[in-house]
Amino acid sequence: MSLKIIFRGKVLLAIIVFTSITCTGIIYTSIKSLQLDREHLSLLDLSKNIDLEISQSRIFLDDYFLFNDTLKKASVLNCFTNTNSYIISLDSLISEKYNGNRESELLKSLESVTNQVEELQIELSESLQNHAAIFDATILGNYHSFKIAYQDLNKRIDNHILYENTSFKKRVFTLVLLTFFLLLVCIYLIHRIINSYNAIEKQQALRSLEVEFKERKRIAADLHDGLGSILSSIALFIKLIEKDCTSNKENKSLVQVKELSGIALENLEATINNLNPSILNKYGLIKSLEIICDKINDIGKVTCTINATNSDMKLEPNMELNVYRICNELINNTLKHSGASKLFINIQQIKKVVSILYRDNGKGFDPNIINTSDEEKMGLRNIINRIESLGGKFEINSGEGKGVEIMLNFKI
Repeated sequence: MSLKIIFRGKVLLAIIVFTSITCTGIIYTSIKSLQLDREHLSLLDLSKNIDLEISQSRIFLDDYFLFNDTLKKASVLNCFTNTNSYIISLDSLISEKYNGNRESELLKSLESVTNQVEELQIELSESLQNHAAIFDATILGNYHSFKIAYQDLNKRIDNHILYENTSFKKRVFTLVLLTFFLLLVCIYLIHRIINSYNAIEKQQALRSLEVEFKERKRIAADLHDGLGSILSSIALFIKLIEKDCTSNKENKSLVQVKELSGIALENLEATINNLNPSILNKYGLIKSLEIICDKINDIGKVTCTINATNSDMKLEPNMELNVYRICNELINNTLKHSGASKLFINIQQIKKVVSILYRDNGKGFDPNIINTSDEEKMGLRNIINRIESLGGKFEINSGEGKGVEIMLNFKI
């Protein structure tokens, strides 16, 4: 249970780390995107307002030169006053962006436009105060220089917005790549954790089977050497007593005791064989299954066939015992429940993999019933538990009236 808790904790930690970093990246991207949008909208809005003031100032200047209307000159001054206020706002916004670094080309261009606007304001003010036309040529010249400088500023603002958007897209792309890389790392770590967990579980299962195997051998040996010897001695003494007895009544009692001791010995041998099959120790896996098959064929109700690519197949003792028990349990299930007339077992070893195909032509069953509490399928569930404990894989193809086909694969 503690192993499962540690495993789930590690997987959950990896998912939490990935989710936290991903969410942080999404939040950062959203905030930065909104911030850039606000800055760029402010820049464009200020630039548009300056464009409007410049257009109006040009109209007023044209009217002044055409109609010599001094009031138009005052309107031009008002336009440049508004322009100057917008430029101050623009300067504040851009200076904040560049942390007050006046060496940037954009701020230099903005400073140049600011100076020219201020000069135009001064010249227009003096022209209005003195009612003089001597400033007109200077105003026109400076106005032309101002428009060129402002066009340069406008271009630099567009380039600045384009650069900011491109840089932001690069950062977002880098963030997406890092997130994808982090996802791969998390998947790899989770895969490693799962493999580690499966390896530990498999190792524990193999250790458990090894302990079971050794314990079965020990119990079988103890029964054979202890209880088996006692029962054999009892049978021997009964034979000796039987020779000395003359009474028929006594003979009948001895016969009953003899029969009971014989039954006890047979049951003991069956128990010992179940704990540690002597037939398997003597003949090996394939030959042992063939002997079982021959006994079934002798009865005549079911035809049993064993096919093996290597009749001398040697497996690790614990695995060999479990494979033998699995095949034996499958055969017993067929004989008890399926009503089959034929059963077939094919065993192959390809490099480090043992494949077993088991098939009968019986009445079949619904494979999903294995997951229920039906006691009739307890034997099949035990088989599956054995397969999984050995790290094997299985596939069951069956259905009502379709017989049974079971594929088993083990790595050795």
